[in-house]
Amino acid sequence: MKILRIILALCVLAGLGAAEDKTPLKVVRVVGTSEVKVVPDRAVIEVGVEKQDPSASVAKHAEDAAARRILAVLRSSGVEEKDVQTTFLSLQPQSYTKKGVRISYFVAAQTMTITVRDLPKLDTLLEALIKAGGNRIDSIGYETSDLRKYRDQARELAVKAAREKAGDLAKALGQDIGKAQSIEEVPESESTVNTRFNSYNAWAYSAPAKMAPSIAVGQKSISASVMVSFELN
Repeated sequence: MKILRIILALCVLAGLGAAEDKTPLKVVRVVGTSEVKVVPDRAVIEVGVEKQDPSASVAKHAEDAAARRILAVLRSSGVEEKDVQTTFLSLQPQSYTKKGVRISYFVAAQTMTITVRDLPKLDTLLEALIKAGGNRIDSIGYETSDLRKYRDQARELAVKAAREKAGDLAKALGQDIGKAQSIEEVPESESTVNTRFNSYNAWAYSAPAKMAPSIAVGQKSISASVMVSFELN
């Protein structure tokens, strides 16, 4: 029994010695961010059609006719079928009271989401869609078809920014940085990807002919952030 106690004591002392020898790793942890400016090369628009009539059937047929005209305009403009999708379809009863009389009717509505890859034709296309029967432009968003490439660029720049920041902090302490111990990408919010303008009502739209474009594409910001820990020497 005495020998067993001696062995246990030696094991405890050895463990304490190892713990003292293993000093905590000194690191500097920083967040690197970057932003890449990109000119969009396509737009995603939502065009709506609404028709109303006391008869549900008449309202629906009127909406269908306008939708067919819109599809014909898209085909003639070179928009491929894969870039057109019906994303909303509705037929609902509505009513209001006028001078004590309740007036009832039906509203038939449809929304199409359209990807336009030829941006110089966007203004002309919107005008053609409205003339064909589209009476709502619900939204327009600008995108880049090579988003992966620009995200990779932004991520690489963010890593470089993190290293530079860590180096500057260590230098201020009179030290240097060593190898990276960990790296983690900080998720970006969706607001950095899409720019949207909503709710343009085109019921009474009448576009003058031969005018300069009324839509500005501008630039998109694609950003990236990373958290990196470097050894502090």
